[in-house]
Amino acid sequence: MSRPVFILSAPRSGSSYFYEITRRLPDVWSFDKENDPLWFQFFPYQRLSLPTDYISPEECTPEIIKTFRRELLIENLRHRRPSRWRDGFNYGLLRKPVRYLEKTVANCFHLEALKQLYPDALLVHLVRDGRACVSSMIEGWNSGVFWKRPLPFPEGATISHWCYPIPPGWQNVVHQSLAEICAWSWVEHNRSVLEWERVNPDCQKRLMRISYEELLADPRAVLEQFCQFTGWEISQESLQYIQQGRLSWTTVSQPQADKWKQKNGQTINQVMPIIAPMMRELGYGV
Repeated sequence: MSRPVFILSAPRSGSSYFYEITRRLPDVWSFDKENDPLWFQFFPYQRLSLPTDYISPEECTPEIIKTFRRELLIENLRHRRPSRWRDGFNYGLLRKPVRYLEKTVANCFHLEALKQLYPDALLVHLVRDGRACVSSMIEGWNSGVFWKRPLPFPEGATISHWCYPIPPGWQNVVHQSLAEICAWSWVEHNRSVLEWERVNPDCQKRLMRISYEELLADPRAVLEQFCQFTGWEISQESLQYIQQGRLSWTTVSQPQADKWKQKNGQTINQVMPIIAPMMRELGYGV
């Protein structure tokens, strides 16, 4: 599998919309949604005393790396029903390179594993204004749209389930309000990417950062930047998806400008001390 591309983002950052655009590029191998099932197959929560989506590099043994790569390839072929035989011939017999695209939000905590599994992978960090993102996380937490992750909550926890990927240290915030938990989670997803980038400066050439706001303002321009970065060519199918203005499957309520102010304005103002430093680091004015 040659130079796979992994989209990294905090929950509710617009990654599903971006994924739907980019997975329509020619010769892209991808799944319909996120690839959590395969990650859980190899790295189940049960392996840890305190569940988290973080995967350490020590867990990626040579056998795990070999088997994971093989299963990912098999699963892609299995899901590509309309073109499975052609793809099997092209990529299996003719040895054409496979270009894989994945959008799994938990990959923010899989970076050490990805470095072991696919050292040549390209990474795309999609960021969004923390105020809008946290507001959307609050809205989606109890919506029923997203899988509720099982956790051994301590006595006195303010929540009954965890929504979205589980950052390390979650047990320290479950006594706080839902808004504070979402704000902390948003920070941790982005902090994980930024810290990994800092300690792996040699990988900076393999990472590009785009904002959800830029994507909404000019999706074609962002798509062109993405294609220049990855080496893929723009397809009519991707452009058509943009023109249709379709909503992603993760949409909870109709998008609108500054929705966070109407939905959770006062609440977001209360958690600004939590998210403001990260917003500045990502280039957002506060």
